[in-house]
Amino acid sequence: MTRNDLILIAVLMILSLMPLVQSFDSGKKFAVVKVRGVIVREIDLTADETFTINAGGGENVIVIRGGAIGVAAADCPDKICVRRGLIGNVGEVIACVPHELLIEIASD
Repeated sequence: MTRNDLILIAVLMILSLMPLVQSFDSGKKFAVVKVRGVIVREIDLTADETFTINAGGGENVIVIRGGAIGVAAADCPDKICVRRGLIGNVGEVIACVPHELLIEIASD
């Protein structure tokens, strides 16, 4: 093993730990709700809430519970967004393609 091999291994090990370090981010998490690419609401995930979004000719019932957000009901044909369940980690996304709805978890 050469010196360059050891450097490459060290760099790869450090890069492999980056997602773990990002998960300890102390920034405040929130959800961004977009319809047709336009932000319609930014939501603090600390309070439990249920509301309806009218998008793309249909409705999605959004639920916030326990620091996570999800689609509780939708009138789209496949309901993939409902089956996705609740999300609460930064970078996770729920999409309802027929209604052009996107929910993403972000951090400041």
